[in-house]
Amino acid sequence: MRNRSSRKRRRRNPYAGLLHLLNRRYHDEFVRAELLQNDLTGLRGSRIARAAEWVRVQLRRVFPHPGAVKPHVIGKAEPYFGPALPVPDARVSIIIPFRDRPELLRNCLRSLRWSTFRNFEVVLVDNGSEEPRTGRLLARISAKRDVRLISRPGAFNFSFLCNAGAAAATGDHLLFLNNDTEVLTRSWLERMLALATGPAVGAVGATLLYPDHTIQHAGLLPRSDGMWVHPYRGESADAPGADGELRRVRSVPAVTAACMMIRRALFDAVGGFDERLPLTLNDVDLCRRVRECGKLVLVTPRARLLHYEGLSRGYTVDPPGA
Repeated sequence: MRNRSSRKRRRRNPYAGLLHLLNRRYHDEFVRAELLQNDLTGLRGSRIARAAEWVRVQLRRVFPHPGAVKPHVIGKAEPYFGPALPVPDARVSIIIPFRDRPELLRNCLRSLRWSTFRNFEVVLVDNGSEEPRTGRLLARISAKRDVRLISRPGAFNFSFLCNAGAAAATGDHLLFLNNDTEVLTRSWLERMLALATGPAVGAVGATLLYPDHTIQHAGLLPRSDGMWVHPYRGESADAPGADGELRRVRSVPAVTAACMMIRRALFDAVGGFDERLPLTLNDVDLCRRVRECGKLVLVTPRARLLHYEGLSRGYTVDPPGA
């Protein structure tokens, strides 16, 4: 009888599946982002949130967290000693693929208003939104002069959507941005743009933080088993990193397309995103082709955004890279 009632309680708990996903991903990839959904779902202080936090603490005790890059990681982040160029008189196209989740898109667009660099347009790539709330939001913002809306319904293909946005963009530089991000550094665009205009530089990524202000992304590195990892993931936003590297602009093998800037001419020259990679590793592949052109891929600590990772489409596990 007790087992039957416990099963009923589990069925009534709408978050049981989520907690299972959190635990499994923690075990597989040492990822903390799943638990941070509590910040947006209003679970803070509830029994479920306390249980999730207890699980997080226990897992951190059992499985060591991947902080600094371990010896099995191939490649190393190197400091960038290139010239500090002035911010050019260039136009930036911010390309944001999305499908519904109007609350995320609204939050992202509102945060762009805080940017001190104003010479940009926003290219929204709608992947077949259906919610009435999304329609009302788009009706309000599509009339703005600096917003361009294009529709690309169909199966989700991040590479295809980004390429479609790039084709519709008019800027000299392209900034690919996830809809589940929020600007923290007001000067983020000029910081990235000043680096992206360097003749030796191909692509520039930002430092992305979880809602609890721990690090989600500060560059991507390949491991010896082919998996691409985020070094320092889960560390404090104020962590200096090995030899203070998190406080410097660094050259890395790849950056995430959740926030990536690249010159329009270079993006076209390397062929854009590979649409045969619809979900993951498309940003890694693009950065590989940029580096094959002899250009650097940089990540800067001076451009910071929140990243509510996985909230727009759910989580995916990156397969081994080539």
